[in-house]
Amino acid sequence: MIPVVILAAGEGHRLGPLGKSYRKVLLPIGDRTLLAHHLETFAALGAQRFVLVVGPESDAVAAEAGRVLAGLGASQETVLQPRRLGIGHAVISAESALRAGPFVLVLGDTYYSPRDLGSAISSLASGEFDAVLSVRPVADEALIRKECTIALSSAGLVERIVEKPTQILSALKPCGVYFFGPRIWPALRGTPPSALRREVELTDAIQRLIDSGGRVGVRQTLYSDVNITYPADVLEANLEWLRRRGGSAFVDPAAVLGEGASLTQAVVGAGARVGAGARLCRAVVFPQAQVPARGDLEEALAVAGVGTVDARASRP
Repeated sequence: MIPVVILAAGEGHRLGPLGKSYRKVLLPIGDRTLLAHHLETFAALGAQRFVLVVGPESDAVAAEAGRVLAGLGASQETVLQPRRLGIGHAVISAESALRAGPFVLVLGDTYYSPRDLGSAISSLASGEFDAVLSVRPVADEALIRKECTIALSSAGLVERIVEKPTQILSALKPCGVYFFGPRIWPALRGTPPSALRREVELTDAIQRLIDSGGRVGVRQTLYSDVNITYPADVLEANLEWLRRRGGSAFVDPAAVLGEGASLTQAVVGAGARVGAGARLCRAVVFPQAQVPARGDLEEALAVAGVGTVDARASRP
């Protein structure tokens, strides 16, 4: 299988105090880190090589990747992006490591539930498309406006893609997993920084690929995706993991749950302690965090070394 590039340089400034304690890809989602979800998902599909684009002080990210991949027969390589100049720039940082060949791109700060990733990989490998976008239909236009929108031709090819749109082009929302052939590289190199953020936007590079005659297709490869920007997104990602797993709550075997504690839509991580009589509703207790006896945690995160983070207050 082609290499998998994971963008893991995100610092999480909009996560507030949580972002000072955790790199985005090391946030706990369910029973593992977000990075572990990415690595294990694609290793199960046959990926043997992972390229992580990281920022400065990334030793913990590399160590987590090494821990996860140790028993999976896959290798990792880290590429430094010293300054965050956009997703497109981050991808260009990995060009030499990939020898300008095809690759899967995963936005490391997106949690997703895989549906059919293999179909996109097969479409790219067959030469049917020069790129494939993971998309899913959404009813909430605000989700599309936060990210990007696409328009399809009558043949089902992407003909327009717009970052942070004011006008929605379709009900399909691109998600955080992409599949690229070699033609994306000259498109990326030729893409100038955007007027929007003065960054090299991946969407602009995809539009450049389309304008040069590249065939860009879409596949519904995911059931869901959550772009993690605010603490509320961390909560939503954990609850989506819980929904896909089934059940109303998850307590790690290495956690301690006090007598009479009540859990509804709650995730409790390894080494956490929930006191007797505590009530948790739509809540996440991070590894090693504590909830006191008869404590009440609702729409919130309990984080070791940080305290309680109110997810409601963090919604933009």
